[in-house]
Amino acid sequence: MLPILREEIRATGGAITFARFMELCLYHPEHGYYNSLRTKLGKQGDFYTNMHLGPVYARILAQHLATLWNSLGCPTRFDLIEMGAGDGQFARELLPWVSQRMPEFAAALHYTAVEQSARQRESIQAALSNCGIPVHSLATLPDEAQITGCIFCHEFFDALPVHILVWRSTGWLERCVGWQDDRPVWVERSPCSPALLAEANKRFEQGLGTEDREEGWQAEVSPASADWAQRLERALTRGEILVVDYGYTLEEWHMGRFRHGSAMGYREHQAINDLLASPGDQDLTAHVCFDIFLEATASQSPRPAVRYRSQSRFLMEAGEPDQFATVFADCPDEPARLKRAQQLKSLILPEGMGSTFQVLQLRKGL
Repeated sequence: MLPILREEIRATGGAITFARFMELCLYHPEHGYYNSLRTKLGKQGDFYTNMHLGPVYARILAQHLATLWNSLGCPTRFDLIEMGAGDGQFARELLPWVSQRMPEFAAALHYTAVEQSARQRESIQAALSNCGIPVHSLATLPDEAQITGCIFCHEFFDALPVHILVWRSTGWLERCVGWQDDRPVWVERSPCSPALLAEANKRFEQGLGTEDREEGWQAEVSPASADWAQRLERALTRGEILVVDYGYTLEEWHMGRFRHGSAMGYREHQAINDLLASPGDQDLTAHVCFDIFLEATASQSPRPAVRYRSQSRFLMEAGEPDQFATVFADCPDEPARLKRAQQLKSLILPEGMGSTFQVLQLRKGL
């Protein structure tokens, strides 16, 4: 990865934006983090997700999706689009369960994995070829897509490239990546686009004078996130966009959350502060500004209904109708039930993933 970065930095005048650095490190077709063969998820990888705590998460989501299907009037086709499907663990748990336990819903369900990695797409297709539900995989979502169902984005937006701007006494500067002593280094330059300045200024409360702005205050701006929010909103005809991620609102930012930025690296279950270390060998991520979805739908008429709350509250509501009975449905003995109960607690308790992840729902036609 280092030779590729060195040549691009030199070819572009000595520095590239952090967004471009992040894009190369994560998505380069041969050497990018998400396209390498190294294990990334689970105990032997770099981090856990909701999907890797047994079947609990998928079963609760299966109930939620079946309820959504009913709310739409039980259409003969219900599309589940998973953005950034990764290794397909969610679908591997969800689809066989729906096929076996929810036959009427299964007859309408069509699953599509949207995943940039060709290797992962092939793996998903092979693993789910006999699950009883039509399975498709795409490198990206077509612009002409018209979806009735659910567009599911689990930790999709946090992996999209971000520009990093920092406030100095003279104004905003963009933190770019240069090259020195045969390694990437930080350099500060004028922002590459006026649009970045407008978005960065939202990180300060309206009317706050430049003399009152804190030196070193950092803003992470993701044009890719805004573009995707608008694309998904256009693609959804009836149903729900379901976003599960770690993030913040602008109100929280104004109150001082992430004043020095939220971007982090992750490797071997450790948070890495040095974003430029080990290019291509560590995950790079930044918390999601959920307000971009509100802005993306502000001009729509009628405007989609929006709900925003913690994962804990979302899962508690989704599992409440049957008191989480489906979570424990196939446990053969008490030790198995105890293990499943611990997995459920990890997902919903505030000290676990329950407050780490936030859930945003945008609904149409309900």
